[in-house]
Amino acid sequence: MTKTFSAKPADVVHEWFVIDATDKVLGRVASEVALR
Repeated sequence: MTKTFSAKPADVVHEWFVIDATDKVLGRVASEVALR
């Protein structure tokens, strides 16, 4: 039987992105972000 993998906080890599959504429709921005 395989064991369940549980990542430790030190193993998690966070990548943050800043998106300028000024004067844009939220749905269009969300779909654009989802495609990347």
